[in-house]
Amino acid sequence: MRARARLGTEHDASSGGRGRTRVRILRSEWPLMLRTTAPLRRDVISGWASRGADPARLHLAAAAAGPVGGDALHLEVVVGAGSALVLGEVSPTLLLPGPRGEPSSIRVDIRVGAGATLAWLPQLVIAARGCSHRTEVHVHLDPEARLLLREEVLLGRHGEAPGALAQRLRVTVGDRPLHDQELVLGTPSSGWSGPAVAADHPCLGSLLLVDPAVPEGPRTAGSAAATMPLAGRGCLVTALAPDTSGLREQLDAACADLIGDEQPQPVPAAPTRAAR
Repeated sequence: MRARARLGTEHDASSGGRGRTRVRILRSEWPLMLRTTAPLRRDVISGWASRGADPARLHLAAAAAGPVGGDALHLEVVVGAGSALVLGEVSPTLLLPGPRGEPSSIRVDIRVGAGATLAWLPQLVIAARGCSHRTEVHVHLDPEARLLLREEVLLGRHGEAPGALAQRLRVTVGDRPLHDQELVLGTPSSGWSGPAVAADHPCLGSLLLVDPAVPEGPRTAGSAAATMPLAGRGCLVTALAPDTSGLREQLDAACADLIGDEQPQPVPAAPTRAAR
C-alpha cells in the first residue's frame, strides 16, 4: 500500500484581533485520513499553541490496520507564517508484519513558517512481534517558529517481544541542524531491554520543545526522565516507564513544567490490553 496525505495552514487576519488559522490544503489518501476536530477542553498545550493566533485542530485517522509490512505512508505538513496548528491522532498505531516479510515505513515532512506554531501529538506506536518498520520525521523550522512534538512507543503487545523498529527525528532551524537522533530497537544486533537501551522498560517516549521563550529544562521531569537542552531554544525530555499510563503521566508532567504552570488534562493513553 502506498498513501500520501498533505496538510497546509495559513494565517487569516480578517477575523480581527490576533487572527485565526485557516486550513488551505487538506488532501488525504486512504488509509491516511485527515479530519478537522473541535477542542474537547482548554489545556496547557492549547494555551501554548494559541499565543500567536487561534490554532486549527486536526486529527489523523487511520482507515485501516497497520501499517503492515510492505506499506509506505507519507505525510506532509506546512504550517504557514503566523498560523498555529494542533495535530493529533485518533488511535494508536499498531505496526504489523506483512505477508512477504517486507518492511513498512512512514515518512513525515514538516515545515513551520515564521512566527508559526505546531503541536504534533501522535498517539502510541506499538511494535508488534514480527514487524519491521522505519519512521522518518524531518522538521524544518523558521528561526521564529515554535514546535512541540511528543513520541510514545510500546515495545511489543502484552507478553510478547517487539519486532524491529527504527525511528529517526531530524529538526533544523533555518539552515542549521538543531536535533538529529535515530533509535533502533528490537533487532538481534541491538536488543532493546538492556540497561543501555530501555532498562527492561517496555514503554519509552520523548517530548521535544523548540521555543526560545521557555527555560532550558523542566523543573521536575520524573525519576525515569532525562532532559537535554537544545542550544538555548528549548529541550528534549526522554522517559521510560513500565506501562503506557505511567509514560504519559511523565510526559504530561514535563510538558506542564515547560510551557505552563497548570497541569494539563491528558488525553488517556491507550491501555496495553487493548493492543492484544
